Amino acid sequence: MATAYQPGDIIKNKYRITHVLGKGGVAITYQASDINTGLSVAIKVISLKQLENWKQVELFQREAEVLAKLEHLAIPKYIDYFDLETETDKAFYIVQQLAPGKSLFDLVESGWRTTETEVKKIAEQVLAILSYLHSLEPPVIHRDIKPNNLIRSDDGTIYLVDFGAVQNTYYNTLMQGSTVVGTYGYMAPEQFRGKAVPATDLYSLGATILYLLTHRSPSELPQDTLKLDFRSSVNISESFADWLEKILEPDLEDRFVDAEVALAELLASNKVKKQKLFTGISVGLLCLALAWGATSYKWFFLSRLGFFPDNLCSSEILESFLSQGGEIERLNFQIKNDGKILLCTLQNSLNNKNISLSQKIINKGANLNMLHNQGIDYLWNAINNKDIVFAKFLIENNINLNYPYPTNEKSILCSKNINIDLLQLMIDI
Repeated sequence: MATAYQPGDIIKNKYRITHVLGKGGVAITYQASDINTGLSVAIKVISLKQLENWKQVELFQREAEVLAKLEHLAIPKYIDYFDLETETDKAFYIVQQLAPGKSLFDLVESGWRTTETEVKKIAEQVLAILSYLHSLEPPVIHRDIKPNNLIRSDDGTIYLVDFGAVQNTYYNTLMQGSTVVGTYGYMAPEQFRGKAVPATDLYSLGATILYLLTHRSPSELPQDTLKLDFRSSVNISESFADWLEKILEPDLEDRFVDAEVALAELLASNKVKKQKLFTGISVGLLCLALAWGATSYKWFFLSRLGFFPDNLCSSEILESFLSQGGEIERLNFQIKNDGKILLCTLQNSLNNKNISLSQKIINKGANLNMLHNQGIDYLWNAINNKDIVFAKFLIENNINLNYPYPTNEKSILCSKNINIDLLQLMIDI
């Protein structure tokens, strides 16, 4: 087990430990906070002294390398990788933004129960993440999709964590053989042979869905020649059971070929429910018709797959997003992880006198104080730039007035551009 830290301990003169998030065979993951910004982070630690072989260090380094290249809203952002050495040991660290919420495993174990509709929403989000990972060059295969590694926030957003078993095809080509990694009960049959392809992650997702529906490990369910016999253990629609059976096919040739195909069929079954009207339409064409053909609903579908316009800061693009089915909830999912997008979105709506949109964004949970994580005080800048509308909005929505201002010597009250209305607002707060 990795080096143990206690709450209050500080790592690298930067991260203060809050508590333990989880423990694995060789690693401990801590929740901590950046003492400079207040940002909540997850720190994964392995100790050289506790490792059985150097291969585990290679896997840890590979995890850091892969994380550094990933850019997806549902994958907590990579922040840092470093090692620290003492007289008796050496430890390695990966730092990421903290995924808000609880793991699906912890939720179920604490009594959380869900519905077929909610399970489908979870599956859609995970498939969108896998579609992104598998589309990279080279493709990234997670190899350990399971309830413990899927975090659900209070608003239903799913985050994928723990890339400790990750594989990319380039690495696998260079190395002879492959380490068998994964979690029993969630591993596809080919993983036991040291093989992993994109469809391997699909099987693990299917097994995770079974856990959500049955509250039992898939390994406890009856099998028939490696095929899980689950239908008598779940109460779901026939169409969803058919889809689940296909994603859980033990033979790769019978399983969905990739995440996009699996997602397309799931979305199709959700929308048409096998109505005769669509009998002659292929799944692929149906998905395209839903996502692209109906222009009025373009962003309604695309935002659910993790796609957003390239430049939400443009008033035309923002208005287009909202008019073509984009929802405030989905917009908030995009901006709450990116302070720059939050900033320009707010300024854009305020400059166009659309204060109600800005207020809706805040009301849906966007945190104004995450703007400080960029090391800039936007209230100070707004006042000095005489952007009174934006400054007033920030104050009224509880921006942190105690943030250390750029001069570190002057109070914001000393700004020559502050007016009496802003001053009164600050006093009232």
